[in-house]
Amino acid sequence: MRLEPTPRPDQVLRVSARLITSSTILHLSSDELEHAVNQEQMENPALEVNESRVCLFCGTQLYGQICTACGRFAQPALNTSESTNGFEHLSDHQWDDQQRFYELSDIRAAYDYGLADPDDDDDFDLLASIPTGETLTEVLLQQLEALVSADDALIAEQLVGNLNERGYLEISTDEIAEHLQVSPDRVEYVLKQLQTLEPLGIGARNARECLLIQLEALSKQETPHPLAYTLIDRYLNQLSRGQFHEIARELKMPEQEVRQANFYIRSTFHPFPAHIYQSYGGYIRSSIDAGYVRPDIIIRRGETGFEVELIEEKRYHFRIVVQHSNGSTNDELQRYMRHSSDHAKFFVDCVQRRWRTLKRVAEVVVDYQREFLENGVRHLRPLTRAEVARVLSLDEGTVSRAAANKYVLLPNGRLMPMANFFDGSLSVKDVLRELIMSEEPAHRLSDEELARLLTARSIPTARRTVTKYREEMGIGSSRER
Repeated sequence: MRLEPTPRPDQVLRVSARLITSSTILHLSSDELEHAVNQEQMENPALEVNESRVCLFCGTQLYGQICTACGRFAQPALNTSESTNGFEHLSDHQWDDQQRFYELSDIRAAYDYGLADPDDDDDFDLLASIPTGETLTEVLLQQLEALVSADDALIAEQLVGNLNERGYLEISTDEIAEHLQVSPDRVEYVLKQLQTLEPLGIGARNARECLLIQLEALSKQETPHPLAYTLIDRYLNQLSRGQFHEIARELKMPEQEVRQANFYIRSTFHPFPAHIYQSYGGYIRSSIDAGYVRPDIIIRRGETGFEVELIEEKRYHFRIVVQHSNGSTNDELQRYMRHSSDHAKFFVDCVQRRWRTLKRVAEVVVDYQREFLENGVRHLRPLTRAEVARVLSLDEGTVSRAAANKYVLLPNGRLMPMANFFDGSLSVKDVLRELIMSEEPAHRLSDEELARLLTARSIPTARRTVTKYREEMGIGSSRER
């Protein structure tokens, strides 16, 4: 008997074009999906896309150009995450150009709504739909001319034209009044109108005035830190030099309170209003190029708990146009129409599958991280994408693509990457930041000492891990501090 090897059948996983396209669409950010939908609509005559006019930041239905829920078009994510505002070398008259600005995820504006009807009667809220390619100067002039009379148009042009790259007014109102032969009171009035525009602090004459403008606006929405006004108004130079002990001695209060107020100021306000626009070559970039951060998922506090909502699902409504051919239609045109219809159905199916997956993943994450949503970052529980995949019976890669490039609007109004739900180091970093902010100026804590303090708080952490987290947060070593 002759023995011959017989080949065993191998199981081969064949990846279809449908699976690849569906995975690609799931991975897209909200801006990239918007671009894909627009491109598909232009290229495919069988696809009709009806866009509901919703606020792209909070998801509320829009009836004019102002969102009735959030009430403003500026990016409220100035308080979204731990960031550095560039206060390290702050002075009342001169700021160091080498200071660190907000991280991109903190300062990208949510201005690119692109949903305003051209015939809308509400013509005064031009910031709701900033056209691509307009400079900040042009945008400010359009808004300012809607607030002042035609007689003050030249004053508005002089004020906006003399803003420097940081958004500060470089010349005095008396100089403008003398140049235009008008009263200084008129110039001051137009300047006050300019300072009401976004970004907050625009038109200020120095850092102190810029921060006070932002503080006044914030005070209308919430109660600021009780020491914020005093420190900004009287001790800004001392804050920039880290003279917390001297300030505390003058105010006759604990130094720790001054440090906490300083941290509040640094994490809440921005000293350079013009930098918020992240302009490129003097022009505001389009949403596709700039990738302005807008939430994909909104977590709301409902009657029975937290609820998950997708802005895309409320915004886009698809319709497949099936064109019936008559006897005179040639075969080639019929084939083209059938192909377009099939492709449109496939595209819509991929987008809807994206929505279902995103919502399922978000619901599991929200249910697991309920304590974090209730009480803050210290209560963030360790969670992996593999655990979510097991709960939903999905592939881990699918969960990874669902979380990538997606942002979540939390119930407290803060915007954060969805990937942060899976970052177990955030709570440790928050404690680490607190320890560093409360250290004595005469004795800066080393990484070894910080590791011991974390371990004493039942957070066992190695020195090298402290160094890694500190560098990720952009905090210098004890010698550099």
